[in-house]
Amino acid sequence: MSTSVGSDLFAVVSILIVGLLVLLLLRHFLPLCSTPAYILIPIFLALFLPISIILLLPIDLASSLRTEDEATRGVWLPETVILVAWRITYWLTFGLTWFILPLLGEYIDSGYRTPKDRFIYSLRSNGRYQLIVLACGLGGLIYVFLQNGFEGTSVKVLVMA
Repeated sequence: MSTSVGSDLFAVVSILIVGLLVLLLLRHFLPLCSTPAYILIPIFLALFLPISIILLLPIDLASSLRTEDEATRGVWLPETVILVAWRITYWLTFGLTWFILPLLGEYIDSGYRTPKDRFIYSLRSNGRYQLIVLACGLGGLIYVFLQNGFEGTSVKVLVMA
């Protein structure tokens, strides 16, 4: 059984370089010392996670090869490490995209002075948006059911679209 020490080192160094580049990018556009952490951390993650997928995908493809020859395998990591990395990346990106970043954007743009009022405004605004998206999805589901009948493949086609 071969070890993945070289691949581990490459992956860690690559992730650190990506994190450093994202920090340099943020430093260029934001004053890091005066920007609150509740803004800086989600924006860092919103940039860092998609860029890290660019590294994670080739490592995943190389790790899934069934060859034992390290020279032909390239950079590879154990299956559990890849699985955990994908899950963390997916769920953090999902949460940032649908909940955290929209709430944060409305919180910052609100005209209220107290944090409580700003947060309530942000929740109301995003709740309204989520209800509109839900209503459109239900309308699409009803339309597909009326056109194609009540079949499982109809729902699958709507979800994939």
